[in-house]
This record gives sequence, structure tokens and C-alpha cells, in this order.
Amino acid sequence: MDKELIVYGRTFPCPDLARSERFLQRHKVPYRMIHIDQDEQAGALVERYVGHRSVPTIVVARKGDLLPIEEPTPLPPGRSARSVDRGTMITEPSDEALQAFLQRHGLLSS
Repeated sequence: MDKELIVYGRTFPCPDLARSERFLQRHKVPYRMIHIDQDEQAGALVERYVGHRSVPTIVVARKGDLLPIEEPTPLPPGRSARSVDRGTMITEPSDEALQAFLQRHGLLSS
């Protein structure tokens, strides 16, 4: 299956988004940026999966698609989405969580 990494972000400064972008660039991981403040459908998608428009929300999708390749695991009740690997989606990840997520999907070598 041809996978693509999609980063849902915003056009205005966000420290978590900047950190994740630096990580991806440093490790030469290709990704497609979609700004949820410019794309209402993308914003609604993030809100549906996360509960609010939290960035970065990073998704493994089929090449050319916007949706995760598989439905993300639901968040446990009362749990923040921050750094929770939901199978095909992770939101506001730490560098360590992002690294593990990408390695599991074969998008980053060990």
C-alpha cells in the first residue's frame, strides 16, 4: 500500500506544529501539510477525530487521500489526545511519540 503522511496544521504560529515539522524535516520524512484554518473540510475532520481543532494532527493516509488508512482508535474517555498513538493518527506528539509512530508505519528507519 502506498502511504502518505499528512500533517494537519494552521497558518499561524504553533510551537507544537513547529517542533513536529522540524522533526520531520530533520529526518527527511516527506509529508503533505493541510491548513485547517484554510480548509473547512480538513478542520471538521480534525474536530471529528480529536474533539477540537488541535494541531498538529498527523495522519497516515493512502497516497492522495485525506482520511486515515484505518479508522483511528477512539480516545479513552476524559483523555487528552496529546501524544496518544491512535493507530493511524497522532495529535500534538512529543518527538519520541512521533518517532515511534513513524517507525511503526515504516515511514522512518530505526
